[in-house]
Amino acid sequence: MGDSGFCKEAVDADRTPAGNLTRVTLPRRAAALALVAVVGAGCSLPGASVPPSPDPAPPPTATSTPTPSATAASKAPDLTVPGAATQLVADLLDAAGATRAVMVTVTEDAASVAVLRGGQPHTWAWRDGRIREVPSDIAYVAQRTFDPDDFDFDDVGALFRAAESVSGSRQSQSLQIVDYSGGLVSMSVSTNPESRAVFFRPDGTLLPTLDFTSPWGLREGYADAVGERTSATAVGFGSGVGVYLDGPQRSDGGFDRRQRTARTPVLVTPRTEAADLETFDPRTVDPQVVWGVLAELQDEGEFALDTVWTCVVNHRAGAGRPRMHFTVGDRSFTTTLTGSEVPG
Repeated sequence: MGDSGFCKEAVDADRTPAGNLTRVTLPRRAAALALVAVVGAGCSLPGASVPPSPDPAPPPTATSTPTPSATAASKAPDLTVPGAATQLVADLLDAAGATRAVMVTVTEDAASVAVLRGGQPHTWAWRDGRIREVPSDIAYVAQRTFDPDDFDFDDVGALFRAAESVSGSRQSQSLQIVDYSGGLVSMSVSTNPESRAVFFRPDGTLLPTLDFTSPWGLREGYADAVGERTSATAVGFGSGVGVYLDGPQRSDGGFDRRQRTARTPVLVTPRTEAADLETFDPRTVDPQVVWGVLAELQDEGEFALDTVWTCVVNHRAGAGRPRMHFTVGDRSFTTTLTGSEVPG
């Protein structure tokens, strides 16, 4: 290849008038760089032979496989985006080596899952850009475990907005799934500072607030408290108590009460008092009949929406069959299961 003008100037700059190369006066590193520039320009120095340039080496390839915790998001995720919360909870369960949880907690940008290991709770959470085990502050007292897939919290943002519409607050919202009473697992959203917990059914729909001075409220409360149970010692309705079912007597003489109040799902509380009552099928009780008795009193001007009232259905010894025992304001009376008043 012939010398270009640039190559000639680069070489001539280092010659003496006699035509010999001068001594390099640049620092060693600068001189080396100058020589590379000349050769790279496509020319050669007199008397020098330039070997062909080798092919560039391929970039190094990674040989290590990241651990599951290292593959977690490096910054706080937005868990209100549909699908984000369920994916992170699934990753937490995978990291914990579990399929069932004792408690799941999700906020806008954090999540944790408590699982059982050897009968003790261990908590896994997203912290500092990765999934890892963190100190657990859960006291395990035989709470029921559950599969998070049984609850629809795919769109946490929508659940937070629904909860705000009920509670009136969106400050520091937190979704929690946990056994809150007697082996019953619920999903709720609360705020900090606390306004009121808003409960959801497993399918993600709001648990309705019930009005126990309406036939609809009595039906909903009855369905929640009784469900498919076939044995009870009492079924109760009332303006202050909601709807409840007292189960059969336990071996220790007490019983369990399942109670649906206006704003909470069914609560199970152990009762210690003994009652001389026979068991009966609670499905024979019709909440519509209970409302029918109240409606008749309303027509007679003896019942108003603010009247305090109760109705307790039980099978007292010697009665022969279950009866409905009403107290409405200052009046007390007994009816059959069809609503006909019983004399005396």
